[in-house]
This record gives sequence, structure tokens and C-alpha cells, in this order.
Amino acid sequence: MAFGLSLGCCLAAAAQDFKVVWINVGEVVSAGKNAVPMPSGAKVVRVDVEPAIVPLAAGKQVCLSTLQLNAFGTQGRALAGVPLTIEIRQDQRLDLQLTRPNGDFCMRPVRPAEYPIRLTSKLPAPDDTRRGAQIFVRVN
Repeated sequence: MAFGLSLGCCLAAAAQDFKVVWINVGEVVSAGKNAVPMPSGAKVVRVDVEPAIVPLAAGKQVCLSTLQLNAFGTQGRALAGVPLTIEIRQDQRLDLQLTRPNGDFCMRPVRPAEYPIRLTSKLPAPDDTRRGAQIFVRVN
């Protein structure tokens, strides 16, 4: 019983040390359907990416240009050309096999897992915060 308590204590301590670290790996721009050119001084109130879940087989490639990246302004309209940063989990960087062909941003995951990708507007919202969206690449 003492061994069990000791082991449980050590496992709890090890679990507390785990931290998810997000790293910036690039930038894309919004270009959703019916998007209007971004006006000077634009503010972004919402970022949407469709689809939010991307099913993929291990070894197959998906590029962000195949997704709908929408950034919405204060008037509720999608804005074209809003710069969005791309962040991934640092511990998943090698597994994602990131490439940048012709200015696109592509991933070819090597093993089954769920890979979250964050897209955050570089333009502020009216309250000076940053808005973003998260997609999940689900690899089987």
C-alpha cells in the first residue's frame, strides 16, 4: 500500500510538470466566400475556419488553402486579407511534417492523433483583444 501511495504521488507530480507549448509557425490571410477587401483600420470581431474538423489518413496532405478562413469585421462582413498567425503544439511539430509550397501552408501527419491548429487575427478586436479559431486535424 505504501508503494501505491508513493507511486501515485510521483505520477501526480510528473503530470503537473506537463505544459502545452504553442509555437508560431507562419502566417496566412483570410479569404472567405463573399469577403470584402479589408478597410484601413479594420477591427476583427470573429474568426471562423471551415471545416473545424479535418479528417485525414496518416501520410496524406492537407493545406490551409483548402479551408475557408474567415475573419469578420465590426459590420458582420467577412474581410479578405486579414493576417492570421498559425500556431501548433510544439510537441507535434515533427509529426505534422509542415511544408510551405507556393506560399501555402501544408501538413502531412505521419501518425494517428488529433492535431489542433490555432489561427489568430493579427488585427485587434474593438476591445483590443485578439480573436481566433481552432481546427482539429484528426488522423486515423
